[in-house]
Amino acid sequence: MIRFGVHQQVFMLFFAIFWGAVANVQPRWKAFQFPLMFDPQLSNVFLRVMLAILLLNLLPIIYFGYILWCMHGRGPMPADSTFLAVTKILLQGILPAFGIFGLYRAWLGIVELRPLWFYKSKPTDVPEKYRHVEPTCRLNYKEQRCPSELVVVLGEDSGKGNILAALIYLNVGCISPWLL
Repeated sequence: MIRFGVHQQVFMLFFAIFWGAVANVQPRWKAFQFPLMFDPQLSNVFLRVMLAILLLNLLPIIYFGYILWCMHGRGPMPADSTFLAVTKILLQGILPAFGIFGLYRAWLGIVELRPLWFYKSKPTDVPEKYRHVEPTCRLNYKEQRCPSELVVVLGEDSGKGNILAALIYLNVGCISPWLL
């Protein structure tokens, strides 16, 4: 029977909360636009969904398992002082849970680096029957759109920053279970 240590339980709790927070921003991006992914006129939707499945479904599961494996045999010990036990829980339990934000930032950074791979740029590029559910991208904040249009606003230069943020989140998350 597997018995999880308190640091592992804390990790599982915070990972679930943070993954839920990431999932909460997805409706805006329509990352998982399954109903439209096989429409030949919307190949960009297929790429967006596949990237989302990889970075927001599969890799989080692998990351979760890896972190739990790293934590095995570690964590607070009965002889630890309260300060050391709490420090181990913070470093080995909470900090790795932030890695899920790295996977989200990786998804967002890739989309921002190549927005036209994942979204159409104008509503007229989207088949009329899907315009009410399929967003387009706006690359320039000065570009005006009709308020009723579904639009995702992408930063022209923020893709690299999001990739860097992703690497930081993931590196900190992968290293922190080994501390102490």
